[in-house]
Amino acid sequence: MKKANDRGFSLVELIIVVAIMAILIVVVAPQYIKYVERSRNATDLQNARAVVDAIEIYATDPDSGFPPPDYWQAVTAFAVNDTADRPDNFHGGSYGGARNGDTRVDDYAWYAMEAAGLIKPSGRPVGIRAQSKYSWETWTVEYKSDGKGGIMFRFGEKAGEPVAGDKFREAIAGK
Repeated sequence: MKKANDRGFSLVELIIVVAIMAILIVVVAPQYIKYVERSRNATDLQNARAVVDAIEIYATDPDSGFPPPDYWQAVTAFAVNDTADRPDNFHGGSYGGARNGDTRVDDYAWYAMEAAGLIKPSGRPVGIRAQSKYSWETWTVEYKSDGKGGIMFRFGEKAGEPVAGDKFREAIAGK
């Protein structure tokens, strides 16, 4: 009787398998990274729209207690890994800091977001932080009364007048 060949894989076979796996990783990894970033960008846009909706609904509610401000206020979300030492928000009362994914929320937006369920009982915003790593590290929704019963909004990566080339503002506009 002949003995069965129980030697396993040869070195050449193992090298070929490893080479094929390396080629697949090189081809698939960039696509995966792009997919993940698109998902993070979509999350940021959805969170910003939730903030806008909360402020608009709160402004139209006659029981809300007070009208929207006639000066720019802001909600700013920071990325978890944003370690920049940023000054406190210049728009008035705010929450949080610039580190560890905190969200700065001005007083009127705080009440609006609380009424919409976007603020936990512990006082922290629910899931509102900058997710994108490559497109933007912060995003801001600024708002004020237009004096005619409506609210004006502007969007950007930083508080203050948005500048040309602001990727977050362009993404909100659908460009």
